[in-house]
Amino acid sequence: EMAPRPHNSGHFSFDACLTGQFEQQLRAVCGLPLGSAELLRPCASKYYNGLWHDDFTWPHIGLPELQKTPVMRDAIAWLTDAMVDLPVVADRIEFDGTAVMSPGGWDGRPMSEEMTLHLPAAWTRLLSHAAGAGIEIPRRRDWARLIERSFARVHFSFGLVWNDPQRRTVAFGFYDSIRQSGLVLMASLVIKRGLERAAALFENDLPAETIADWKNKAGRIGENLHRLFDEGAGGFVGATKVGRGFDVWGNGLAWPLATAAQRKVIAASFVQHRDAIFAFGCTRQTPYPEGWPGTQSKSYQNRGFWATGTGFVLPALAEADPDFALRLVQDLVENIDTFKRHEFIDATGKPGGPEDFLGSLSMPLMGLRAILSGRPLLDYM
Repeated sequence: EMAPRPHNSGHFSFDACLTGQFEQQLRAVCGLPLGSAELLRPCASKYYNGLWHDDFTWPHIGLPELQKTPVMRDAIAWLTDAMVDLPVVADRIEFDGTAVMSPGGWDGRPMSEEMTLHLPAAWTRLLSHAAGAGIEIPRRRDWARLIERSFARVHFSFGLVWNDPQRRTVAFGFYDSIRQSGLVLMASLVIKRGLERAAALFENDLPAETIADWKNKAGRIGENLHRLFDEGAGGFVGATKVGRGFDVWGNGLAWPLATAAQRKVIAASFVQHRDAIFAFGCTRQTPYPEGWPGTQSKSYQNRGFWATGTGFVLPALAEADPDFALRLVQDLVENIDTFKRHEFIDATGKPGGPEDFLGSLSMPLMGLRAILSGRPLLDYM
């Protein structure tokens, strides 16, 4: 068949590529240069309908050669037009250019009226890796001011990121983490690294006092992380109010900041809860069948075993129990195609969530890269 027109076989490009086939036709007719047709996201899953910070950045960290393609450069230019004039950073930018500020559907009630706490760090991570790949950041000072406004919306108590129990927002992740309140672990860790990145990236674009404040806050998170350690819970807890329980992923990410004595406790918890948190190479975020302490949530993050979670814990396991870490990777490699890279699986291997979830590949890849490079996983966050 010959079709000298946009054809239904290429309709995926409207949502999945930097330049869709309809725009390409207009460019060709008008004598304009053709746009990049690089895939911006996996298009096998209907659930990918926007550009998310982590889903886009993690593959570029795991496979740095991807940064040599035009995709990141063109994506940064597109994101700049969509994002920098907003009051704070968005949860994602949909492929029609719509900025969606809260997790969940664009046409539904927002999960929170407040900004998701980890977002300034997540978007800074993308910008930092782009700059490290030699990509010029358009409207750099506007980006700097947007990131400054966004970090200002993150609240701190005792030096750690704080989620108001009476006015909770999403801390790190999506559905379950909105229930965590008080001092929160994952958001504190990611914000620490984000503040460090932002201070380096925008050192010449913002007042010296802003840069000094960011460095001070990053340092204080490290100094106060002990406030989230509970030996009785088996390690670092997800939060100090609702969600005060062993956070499997968070302990993996916090591992390089833990003392030798704390690591011993965490390693023992990984062994104690092994059957509850590992299956088919995937990893649950909590060992509790009924969900985070203080909640009745069995959904989303606490709903099953995630390949994404394996990436968070692999570097810690590689140090604490190398043989088990190797078996975990082997199990994941053997099973990931069987469950078609879904977001998560249950204890029997039945998949849940969208198919071809990018984090199921990119986060384990980041964990392996951290091991092979000898660098803490937190450095990549």
